[in-house]
Amino acid sequence: MENRAYALAAGLFTLLLGVGVVAAALWFSGEAVETRDYLLVSRYPVSGLNTQAPVRYRGVTVGKVVSIDFDPLDTRTIQVQISVRTGTPLTKGTYAQLGSQGVTGLSYVILDDDGSKPEPLTAVGDNLARIDVKQSFMDSVTASGQEMIDNFNHVAKRVDTLLSDDNQRQLASTLRNLDRASGKVASLAGAIEPTVKALPALMNDTGIALKRADTLLADLNQRVDSFERAAKSAEQLGNNGAALSEAMLTESLPRLNVLLDDLQRSSRGLERLLNEINEQPQSIVFGKSALPPGPGEPGFATPRGTR
Repeated sequence: MENRAYALAAGLFTLLLGVGVVAAALWFSGEAVETRDYLLVSRYPVSGLNTQAPVRYRGVTVGKVVSIDFDPLDTRTIQVQISVRTGTPLTKGTYAQLGSQGVTGLSYVILDDDGSKPEPLTAVGDNLARIDVKQSFMDSVTASGQEMIDNFNHVAKRVDTLLSDDNQRQLASTLRNLDRASGKVASLAGAIEPTVKALPALMNDTGIALKRADTLLADLNQRVDSFERAAKSAEQLGNNGAALSEAMLTESLPRLNVLLDDLQRSSRGLERLLNEINEQPQSIVFGKSALPPGPGEPGFATPRGTR
């Protein structure tokens, strides 16, 4: 009886312990969350990133890193597979960066979206949807620091070349020449000091000369105006002469021609009259006598000595 009671107690204890373990596992595991895998493609180092590292989308933890490996087709590219909670609004404009967790040196994945491509990010065939990894802030700072160090080294080399012994001697010679030039400039300043003192009087004389020049220019302007008025008068006179010439050509010359024709006719008539008076002067007193009959007319007499 005693052995049976012990066995029963041991069985009940084992059963209760198993139920407790299952309940604790369910309690700590929580609800099952559906996830989706994506592939991060990075051409930059992923230092400090390990599997199971958190993945955060705009500061919210949405998944974890599943695996890290090289691209079999391009060994310079690193592929990071991540598992992200279903429903995370990833788009084709989503990109990834690495962030640092405090001073431990461990990294985590930062997902963000620039809004350039709002289409949902989906897989093509059996391949996982790919997300490009951009250079992180620390990588940018490191690259900039390395570039700054290189530039500083280059400048240091140039300064070392500039401060060589030959350049130092040349610089010292240049400084001596500058010193001598400064002395010459001081001597030149002393020499031109009297000229500078005489400048006010010269400026006064120049002002007087300019005033006289203004008066002369004003007189010259008046003379130019008078000349322009005379030129305008001459132009008007020329225009009047041209009009007069045209009037003479169109009106006076025809009348003069008619007058000359009349004078010519009158002179011919006067010539005939004088001829008649010369032949018959008695016609002035007795009038013009009848003309003698001509041949064939009655009373015609044949002159003597003719047949």
